[in-house]
Parts: sequence; structure tokens; C-alpha cells
Amino acid sequence: MTNVVFTPATDSVMDQLNAQFSVKARVGRPIDPNSKRQQRLATAPGKRTGRPVNPNSKRQQRLAEMEAKINNGEQVRRGRPVNPNSKRQIALRAAAAQLLAEQSK
Repeated sequence: MTNVVFTPATDSVMDQLNAQFSVKARVGRPIDPNSKRQQRLATAPGKRTGRPVNPNSKRQQRLAEMEAKINNGEQVRRGRPVNPNSKRQIALRAAAAQLLAEQSK
């Protein structure tokens, strides 16, 4: 498949919509600026399309709590907590200590 280079005509719909044009080759399916979807997207730039966000969902509440903690300067823990007594963590500490011992020689 070859890349299609789109060059807009002067006084085209692209000019009317105030769209940015780049000379880079377009990869994938070409965009029709006259389509209803493109015209709808151009009327509200920056507006998210797709599934709306439910502010009462459990995830949104958790994200709001996390943002509040960040704004208050509290420490925010992310991800799975580390078990310092696991075999892997003990082996990692031993390897790190061995590496430090070798570097200090």
C-alpha cells in the first residue's frame, strides 16, 4: 500500500473550516473533509466525542479523590504495593548489595 499525499485545493472546505494542513504523507484511510462527521467535528474543536463520562461512577470518584490528594500535597500511591519479604525482593536486595560491593572495590 502506498501513502497518499493529500493536497487541498485553494478555497476548499479545509480553508473554510480553519483546518491545519501538513505536507506529511497520510497513512491509512483518507479523510473526506466534506463528510458529515468531519463537519460536525470541525464545529466543536476540542470537544470529546464518544462515550460520555459518568461523574458518579466508582472510577471517577476514585480519580477525584486522587486528584484531591495531589492538590493537598499528600503522597499518592499507585499500582500494586511491594511485599518487601517476597523471594524476588530479597534476591533484588542481595543483587544490589553485591553490585555496590563490587563497585566500591
